Amino acid sequence: MGVLSHMPLVVLLALLSVFFLAAFTQAVHALFIATRREVSPARVIFAYEMLIVVHLALACCTANSASRGFVVLLAQFRPYAFPLDALLWVNLAIAAFGLALAIAKRRPVMTLEIVLIALCTPPIISLLGDNCVYLFILDAAFFLFRTSAGLVLDIRHASDSITQLSLIGALDNLPEGLVWANGNGRIQYMNDAMRADLASLGFATDLSETSGLWADLGDMAREKSGKVLPEGIRLEVSPDKTCLFMRDKVSLRGVRCRRLVAVDVTGEEALNRELEEANGLLRMANDELRESLAHVQSVAQDEAIVRMKARVHDTIGQRLSILHRFLEAENPTPEALGEVKRLAGSIVDDLSEPETPDRASQLDSIVGAFALIGIEVCVKGSLPEDDDAASVFVNIVREAATNAAKHAQAKHVDVNISRIGNVTLLRVVNDGMPAPANLRMGCGIPGMRRAAEAIGGTFDVSSNDPFTIEVHLERPESAHAPNVRAVYEKELS
Repeated sequence: MGVLSHMPLVVLLALLSVFFLAAFTQAVHALFIATRREVSPARVIFAYEMLIVVHLALACCTANSASRGFVVLLAQFRPYAFPLDALLWVNLAIAAFGLALAIAKRRPVMTLEIVLIALCTPPIISLLGDNCVYLFILDAAFFLFRTSAGLVLDIRHASDSITQLSLIGALDNLPEGLVWANGNGRIQYMNDAMRADLASLGFATDLSETSGLWADLGDMAREKSGKVLPEGIRLEVSPDKTCLFMRDKVSLRGVRCRRLVAVDVTGEEALNRELEEANGLLRMANDELRESLAHVQSVAQDEAIVRMKARVHDTIGQRLSILHRFLEAENPTPEALGEVKRLAGSIVDDLSEPETPDRASQLDSIVGAFALIGIEVCVKGSLPEDDDAASVFVNIVREAATNAAKHAQAKHVDVNISRIGNVTLLRVVNDGMPAPANLRMGCGIPGMRRAAEAIGGTFDVSSNDPFTIEVHLERPESAHAPNVRAVYEKELS
């Protein structure tokens, strides 16, 4: 072993540097092996890789001792020193362990490293004499290559597969905060997201235990705008971030632990606020709708009253005009008296009829009713097909005939309905007394005018002899007019 002292100092220092670098690289490689999940059996392979670290450490001590010119090579671990002649026999045990592993795993590629480790024993070194320098150079070169290649493969493997280190890295990069604590509250692991969230809430960044942490979070939620919910604690961590803190119990490496998770619910919180605002708007809309419905019901009741007033005006006005003319007759017949009594007694029945009977039948009823008192209502032409226009024409005929009988003492009322192209003309003429020069408009004529204008027509009155009413309606038969019944009834009311 003393022959190593005669080696050039440069060579010894180079061997020392290479063995030291190889030992460090091999130790890192062994740690990567320990984190692999798919290596089997992991403990045996890890033990062999660590024994190679021991072999390289012994070679490093040998080169270090020889570079100092010691006759007896020592492994110095202050304040102790051990003779390397005895320690180098460990290489034989390492080689034997490696041989057994190579046979068990069927790895003939391990043959060279096992041979090199076995040669680095005291008898072989003494046998080689001055040539042992080549053995150490070969040993240093081989294991530097082996450890460097292994480390490169480890880095590539770590990026492509799941290891314990990659799992920890993945947990550190999670956007959700995560912390595990044992039964005593001591923190076993905390990722960066949880540390940042707790720091934003005012907790220490080097928090080491979680005792009272859940209670403190609950107090913060009650003091601020947070909420303590059955599923966890919703708390505003920062102005632009809201988290839901949840806790449960899990098993970590066979030990029951308390887990605390912080989930970013900022988006959900924004949606909840929007839903609350939308619900508020819906409630306001519902209130307004209820008020509108109440108003509509009130308006509908008022319109029903107006319609009933109009029907009462039309029906009773017609009956009174007929009764008045009958009473003025000189020789009323018993048959006519019976019809007048029947007509007067049917007022209630007429008022209880549906509001939209057949318009032609209504026109026929007007003709028959006035015939009882000797007034001939002669109708030429047919009513418009549109129900609104037909209703207005019937009401105007009724009102015009009633006025002719009541004010002009007419005997004949001529109703002419004609159509030329898109123009429909209603012309009502009576043979009664001429209207006075200062004709005073009551409710009837203004109401007829507004009803005609409501369906898009024009209304003209000629008080010259004979008294004439004309309505011009220009539109296609298929066109639908607005609801003019209410307009006419309102005017008559």
